[in-house]
Amino acid sequence: MLPRITPILLFCSALASAGELKLVSVFSDHAVLQAGDAAVFGKAHPGSKVSVKLGSSEATATVGSNGKWKVTLVGLKPSEEGKDLIVSSGEEVFTAHDVIVGEVWIGSGQSNMDMSVVGCLPDVVNEAKSHARDNGLRLFYVPHTPKAEPMEDMPGVWKIAAPETVSSFSAAAFFFGRDVRASLKQPVGLIHSSIGGTRAEAWGPMGMYDEVPEAKGWEQKEAAAVAAKAVAFAKGDKRQQPVWANGPHMNWNGMIAPMVGYSVRGAIWYQGESNAGQPEAYKWVLGSMIKSWHKAWGQQFPFIIVQLPRFMGRKPELAVEDTGWPKIRESMEWIADNVPGAMMSVNIDLGDEKNIHPKDKLPIGERLAAVALQRVYKTRTDGEAPRVVKAERKGDTWVLTYDRAVTLKNDGKGFGVLAADGKWAFAKASADGAQVAVTAEGVKEPKEVRYAWANFPEVSVFSAGKDGLPAGPYRSSK
Repeated sequence: MLPRITPILLFCSALASAGELKLVSVFSDHAVLQAGDAAVFGKAHPGSKVSVKLGSSEATATVGSNGKWKVTLVGLKPSEEGKDLIVSSGEEVFTAHDVIVGEVWIGSGQSNMDMSVVGCLPDVVNEAKSHARDNGLRLFYVPHTPKAEPMEDMPGVWKIAAPETVSSFSAAAFFFGRDVRASLKQPVGLIHSSIGGTRAEAWGPMGMYDEVPEAKGWEQKEAAAVAAKAVAFAKGDKRQQPVWANGPHMNWNGMIAPMVGYSVRGAIWYQGESNAGQPEAYKWVLGSMIKSWHKAWGQQFPFIIVQLPRFMGRKPELAVEDTGWPKIRESMEWIADNVPGAMMSVNIDLGDEKNIHPKDKLPIGERLAAVALQRVYKTRTDGEAPRVVKAERKGDTWVLTYDRAVTLKNDGKGFGVLAADGKWAFAKASADGAQVAVTAEGVKEPKEVRYAWANFPEVSVFSAGKDGLPAGPYRSSK
């Protein structure tokens, strides 16, 4: 279990209301509550007593002077048996029907998380829809609702997985949840909240950069940009909408803040394309965003990042070009290594050279699930991609040592070395267990080595085990 920290933030809602008794929209018919301890919260008359019951589990609370209350249902066991979640305060009663208990995950990011099942490859779509009906897999879609200020509620309803509900749901999230459910044999609830084309800055709260020296003045600039749009809009320029999907913190305000406090196991994240122009800054932008989610929830939960797959092919002679996409992939790896709770799946063998929205979302979801099953649930020994743990030059050869045995496909392509004249040369590779030897004809004592260092690189290194996962991009000098 990851450590808990003191919560600083709790937003409640006005969706379910009987007079003064109110709950946020995620507490509704067909909801999935997190197994173990699940928080239930809302608003009611100050000083009144609130009772919450789900089957044999009960909890009570006294409403604070601010009208907020929160209880925790402890020891909830995974179950597909639908029960009524009954919340009462005095004569007011709210009931959510057919509530089950299982593993709850949030899926967020930009367009590749937002891409629906129906947008995938035809065979995958047909297979997903033909096997979609599952009472133990439930989906909650958050509509695109950016806001200028943090909201107390958001639209949305829980739906049971079925052909008609799965088709329009996030493909990456659905395939992730389906695999987790199949492996654990427990119910899974997926909350999908994403918008295409958005930067990570839009998905965290105000103050998320307060402890980042590199971000000094960042939020002041953001606030100035928002104010300028508001002034222009007030003067009649309707193109300058004061609230927009890429507005700083605006997706957090409307699409994340309302569910803060809802008990979840973790989050999956597919984003970064819109931040690729500033790949180094992404370390503290996304890193701060993840920490801000943890701080808001009061818990360092798992946050699994989709390392960006291939896109935007280049001429062969530029295959080791120092571009934004390799660097942002590297930043994602840094975040996974340095931000508590962060993890990463590698997808460098996937993607589409000419389409930033690749249709191969099935393996994306499966690899996210593999990481969760290895790192979070510990039900499998593999799941994460092979990693370089040591790199050393021996004469004219670079030797990369991975954390486990690897095999080379595609004739060992994708490697490059830096010659003494400062020019990169394509290299040849050979594998022996966990070691890969890299040399280039005519290059003596190469200064550096790289692998898969391009927007759309050649890929050859895979784990030798049955998982067959691709190793991620690597460079010896960072």
